[in-house]
Amino acid sequence: MIHRNATNALAKPSWTRSWTGSRRRSTRILSLCVSTVPLVRGSPPSRKLLQSSEEHKLLLASFFFFRADSFRSNSTQFVATIAYQVAVVIPGVRALMEAAIDNDPHLLSRSLITQFTALIVDPLEHLFEISVGEHMDLPNLIIIDGLDECMDGTQVHILDMIFAIGKRSKFPFIFLVASRPELEISAAMGDGKIREGLTRLPLAADITSRDDIRRFLQDKFDEIRLTHPTRSDLPSSWPSHKDIDTLVNKSSGQLIYASTVVKFVSSRRHRPDHRLEIVLDLRPKGKDLPFAELDALYRYVLSSADDTTAAAQIVATDLTVRYIRGIDTLCHILDLSPTDIKLHLIDLGSLVEYGKHSLNILHASLGDFLFGESRSQEFYIDHRSIHTKIAQVFLLEYLKRDGAKPFICCQHLYHTKTFYQASF
Repeated sequence: MIHRNATNALAKPSWTRSWTGSRRRSTRILSLCVSTVPLVRGSPPSRKLLQSSEEHKLLLASFFFFRADSFRSNSTQFVATIAYQVAVVIPGVRALMEAAIDNDPHLLSRSLITQFTALIVDPLEHLFEISVGEHMDLPNLIIIDGLDECMDGTQVHILDMIFAIGKRSKFPFIFLVASRPELEISAAMGDGKIREGLTRLPLAADITSRDDIRRFLQDKFDEIRLTHPTRSDLPSSWPSHKDIDTLVNKSSGQLIYASTVVKFVSSRRHRPDHRLEIVLDLRPKGKDLPFAELDALYRYVLSSADDTTAAAQIVATDLTVRYIRGIDTLCHILDLSPTDIKLHLIDLGSLVEYGKHSLNILHASLGDFLFGESRSQEFYIDHRSIHTKIAQVFLLEYLKRDGAKPFICCQHLYHTKTFYQASF
């Protein structure tokens, strides 16, 4: 889930010096705001970031939340896992941890902050204070990835714990928290009471991430041409530059789409060229489900909306009127206020950004999902119903003008006509 941009940003000398210097000052919290659906777990960017922090001797411990794993989808084992890693990295605290458990056999059933303080903060503070001259360069970075995938309702408790420790701990921790911008997490990060020591690093897709996706796809397709059982039937020019461009555009700078495509195309039981044609809608899908993993993520995020139907309708309408995309246009077509639209989309921050004048759809493949009944299922939107709604709204508005000269309505009607011509 950790974005490549995080690796680049954290690898910069300025960040490295800042981290090293912070060991001599106070606890700091770096929040990576990942405005996308999660990347595939264990992805190269995530591994690279961990490797980078290890090379700089910064990494103290890490925990990756993951909703599909019963062990990592909650905070039950969170502190114990962090404590174990701390004991491995800094053996000098083991005896102090054991003493804490001996003094309170029920310690691991206490609150998160009680556990963390007794098992991690107190032992490290003790070691830090008695050997200041020798231990100034102790590892102090704790990475918490995928906080939004902690499903037991303790996301904000974890953040509260981190900021509370930051205010009173004498050991200069650095907490790196990566998460999608879910409502509760964004609210907690923006609360003035807990912002001290916080640095936020939004990770939007950019041109460099698109280049990374292109290289990833090219490398994987090269591997398929060299190792697949049917490689002798694959031309050296496969896939075409146009095919790669299409996949890069659909990826929107996010690894999850590209990784899903590669996983589907590389099946050793099928012809890769045929599988790619299915992905590109050049061949009937049949029983194949090339985007099953990505569709599950889309459904998961959309299901978090309070009114899923309204949220899907807003997104689908915005995708349809992309030539005049704007909040005012959506309000007019859907008979909603800007506040209504904002509230309907408030839980979809990893798919849609609500801007000052327009929405920013973060995934180019989201439209394929919503307008494909077999993929979106209960979230399916018939694009023809949106075209009809647009035509009705602007035709009625035009007729109310009592024969006034055509104005912008005619542009809407013209483009709506174009939609229908493209649909049949």
